[in-house]
Amino acid sequence: MGQSPSKRIEEALSTSSAFQLAIHASFEECMILSQHSFPGLQLYQLLDASNRIYDKIVIDEDDVISRYKQRWLPQPPSQLQVDTTVKKERFYRGGQKALSIDEFRIFAIVLFRDMGLTTARHRLALYVPLGSLAVLVADLTAKKLPVIGPMYRAGGPLMPGLLLGSVIGGVVVSTQFNLS
Repeated sequence: MGQSPSKRIEEALSTSSAFQLAIHASFEECMILSQHSFPGLQLYQLLDASNRIYDKIVIDEDDVISRYKQRWLPQPPSQLQVDTTVKKERFYRGGQKALSIDEFRIFAIVLFRDMGLTTARHRLALYVPLGSLAVLVADLTAKKLPVIGPMYRAGGPLMPGLLLGSVIGGVVVSTQFNLS
């Protein structure tokens, strides 16, 4: 069996030099803006730093991360997504006040991975019901057609189920392949 989509995305983000350069540049810019007053990034700086990473990922046909951004990251991270990632990964625990570059790198990878997976979930939640509705309409239409109708009805109750299963399977498989 292959890796899960989240592991593939994490691996792609971790190994992408463009993404790592964007993380490093964003971290340095935020440190300069705070005049190096802190040993790392503060909680209030994470949204700005995340948006800087998003803006630094240039759309390029050859880069995996730029295709990932184009396909699965329609907008920059929101404050809610940043806060959710901070809580989920338990950054700033134990009185810690700042994120180092390595912790920020982990934060960015988790944030952008979760953003892409959320977009994929939303698309599946939209496409599967729409595909089911399209199958229902095709089923009702095929039964009424003069030449195809008798052959289609001869298939019995199995035909709509096969059609629906193939559409749902196609949507899920295409989403899975697009994540890689």
